[in-house]
Amino acid sequence: MKRLFVTVALLMFASGVNADSTRAPRSMGKANENGSFVVHVTPGTSMGDVFGYSGREKGPYAVAEWYKYDGDGYTMVSRTTLLNPIAPQQIEVTEGGNLITLDNWHNRGIGVALAIYSPDGRIVKQYTLQELYRPRDLKRIRTSISSIHWRCDGFSTVLDTPRKLWIEDSLGGRFIVDVETGQFDYLAGSGSCRR
Repeated sequence: MKRLFVTVALLMFASGVNADSTRAPRSMGKANENGSFVVHVTPGTSMGDVFGYSGREKGPYAVAEWYKYDGDGYTMVSRTTLLNPIAPQQIEVTEGGNLITLDNWHNRGIGVALAIYSPDGRIVKQYTLQELYRPRDLKRIRTSISSIHWRCDGFSTVLDTPRKLWIEDSLGGRFIVDVETGQFDYLAGSGSCRR
């Protein structure tokens, strides 16, 4: 009887916890719309720097390589270490070759949630959620064991023009980010995501 009670109690507790499942990190690549730039990201191995994995081994962070089309083929033009211990969850590449990384493997919304890199590998701008949201709005976003679910599930980003990235958030708003400078506007209630 005691074992049955413990089992039921554990099941009740487990059903109230929002568990996360994340597929294994993988290399990713993306070209910009006209194919003039391709960026390849190789995952890092610094598991100890991932939220929820303290005490695990630390190592190199993810690396991005930019390749530019020169008329005959693609030539690597730069390489840089990203701010992601393992890998970004999503990347975009702009017409001018800027790389945009969104979130961290296994940790959506924790640490650097948005970063923009120039084609020479320099950081243009980086943001945590605390820098993107007012504290009262940040408290309204659903959380789970390892993530803050700030972006709309599914299709959440669009490169609207050569300079503008739209990010649909889970509160029904939209970030409009200038991908050259990193400056942004937040338009509450104008996004396509509905809770």
